[in-house]
Amino acid sequence: MGESGPGGGRKRGRRDRRREPADAPADLTPPEGQENFPARMRVAPSSEPVRPSEPAAPTELPAHAADEASLSAEARLCVLQEMMGEAFFTLDAHGRVREMNARAAALLGLPAEQVRGQEPWLARPELAGTVLHERLMTALTAREGGRFLAELPSRTWLEVTVRVVGDETWVLAADITQRQLAENEVARTEERFRQLGERFQVALDSAQMAVWETNLVTGQVFRSEGHDRLYGYAQPQAEWTHAKFLASIHPEDRAEVEAQVSSIFTQHVDAYTSTFRTCWPDGSWHWLTSRARVIRDAAGNVAVVRGAMLDITALKETEAALQEAVRTRDDFLSMASHELRTPLTSLRLQLQLLRRLGSTTPDAAIGSDKVSGKLDNTERQLRRLGALVDNLLDVSRIQTGKLDFQFMEGDLAGVVSDVVSRFTEEARLAGVLLDSHVDTPAPCRFDRLRMEQVVSNLLTNAFRYGAGKPVKVTLRHMPDSLRLVVQDGGPGIPEADRSRVFERFTQGDNAQRRGGLGLGLHIVRQIIEAHGGRVHVEEAPGGGAAFVVDLPR
Repeated sequence: MGESGPGGGRKRGRRDRRREPADAPADLTPPEGQENFPARMRVAPSSEPVRPSEPAAPTELPAHAADEASLSAEARLCVLQEMMGEAFFTLDAHGRVREMNARAAALLGLPAEQVRGQEPWLARPELAGTVLHERLMTALTAREGGRFLAELPSRTWLEVTVRVVGDETWVLAADITQRQLAENEVARTEERFRQLGERFQVALDSAQMAVWETNLVTGQVFRSEGHDRLYGYAQPQAEWTHAKFLASIHPEDRAEVEAQVSSIFTQHVDAYTSTFRTCWPDGSWHWLTSRARVIRDAAGNVAVVRGAMLDITALKETEAALQEAVRTRDDFLSMASHELRTPLTSLRLQLQLLRRLGSTTPDAAIGSDKVSGKLDNTERQLRRLGALVDNLLDVSRIQTGKLDFQFMEGDLAGVVSDVVSRFTEEARLAGVLLDSHVDTPAPCRFDRLRMEQVVSNLLTNAFRYGAGKPVKVTLRHMPDSLRLVVQDGGPGIPEADRSRVFERFTQGDNAQRRGGLGLGLHIVRQIIEAHGGRVHVEEAPGGGAAFVVDLPR
C-alpha cells in the first residue's frame, strides 16, 4: 500500500513506519474530530503500489492459527471485518466504496468486487432517495458522524453508525429487522389495546357502568374512570376505601351489603350481586347494582375481588312508575265499574217503578207528576252515564292527540250561564246553594262544546268535594283575559297536591268520595291549554278551593 514520494522513491509501508525510531520526522496527529486509522482495510502486496482511487485487492484469510501470528494489523482488521455480524464499508470523499465486508455485499445483493469504486446508490439505483442515501450524503458533506435507522427497499431495517476517519467515512450497519418488526408489532398491539380501552370506557360511560378490583394481597384498588361518578363525584377521588363505600349506602341497605361482603370470607362464596341505594354529595339517592367475583389462591384464601357496577336509578324509577301504573289501573277499573254500575242500577230501578206504576194505575197519564219524576230521574242518570263515557273517550283522544276543537268567535258569558242553569236542579237535589255572577258580554274565541264541558266538570267537582257548602261561579273581565272561577266551601286542597289534582285518575283524599273517575280536572286542563289559557287551583277566601281559568280574549 505504498505511494511514490516527490523524489521518485517509495514511501515506506505502515509495517516499516512502526519500526522507525521515536524521533523520526512524521506528523501522526489526526485532524480535529477525526481518528487516525489505517486508510485501507484490506492489504495489498507491498511490491505493487496502489493509488487511493483504486480498490485494493483482498487479502487472503489465514487457513491456520500459525499463519495468523505473521499477519499485519491491517490483515488482522480485515479478518475481524469478515467475522463481524454487521455490514461494514468505507466511502471515500466522493462517496465511492473503498472497502466492504461480505455482510455489506450481501445486504446490497451484489458481489463486493462489483460495488468497490462505485457509489452504493449507483450500484443499486433503488437506494437513491432513501434515508440511507440522504443521511450518508449529509455525513460526507458535513464530515460528521452520527447514528440513525434506515429501511432498505427490501424492507430490511438497519441501525447505521457513521464515523469520519481521516479522508474516509466508515459505515457500520446492523440488521435490526426482527427487532424493528417486534417493536412495530408491540406498538400496534399497544395501539389496539389503547383503542379497545377507549371503546370499553365509552361503552361503560354510555351504559353508566364501572369496573373495580381489590387485591387483598397487595392492597391495591383499581377503579375505572366512571367509578367515582356513579357515587356522585364529578372528579376522581384521591382514594377509595371500603369504609367510604359503606358510608355512602342507604342505612336500610347497608346491613345486607355488609353481610354479602362478609360471606366471601366466612361462607366461601365466590360470586354475589348487591343492589343498594347510595347517597350522592348533593343529598340525592341513586340505585346501583354491583356484581362481584372472587379469586382465591391455592390455599383457598381470597386474593382478588373484582366486579362491575351499573347505575339502575332509571330502571328503578321505571319499575316504580310501572307499579304505580298497575295500581292506578286497578283503582281505575274498580272506580269505573262502580261509577258505571251506579247509573245503570238507578235506570233499572226507575224502569221497575214505571212498570209497577203501569200495573197498579194503568190509567195514569205519561204527563202525571209521578211518571214525570221517574222520567226526570232516568234522564239524569242517562246524562251521568253519558258524561262518564265521554270522559273516557276524551282521555283516549288526548293520549293519541286526537282531541278535536272547533274554534269560533262567541260570547262565553252565555255558555257559563246556560251550564249553571242546567245544574240548578242537581244543586237543589244535593242541597247545595249555587250562586253565579257573570259579566256580560264576554266575547272571545273558543269551542262552545268544550267550554261547556269545562264548566260542567268544574261544577261537578265542586258539588262532589264541597261538603254541601255553597258553590259560586264568576266570570270577570281582566285586562288581557277572561277569568272564570268556580269556588266551593269544602276543606280545600293542600298546596303540595294542587298540581297533582290535574293528573289522570286523581281524586282528593281530604273529602268524602262521592263518585267520579278522577278524569274531569285532567280533561279541563287539556281543553284550557288547547285554548291557549291556563288553569290552576288556589285557596278560596274563607276556606275551600277555587279553580281559576284564564282565557285569552
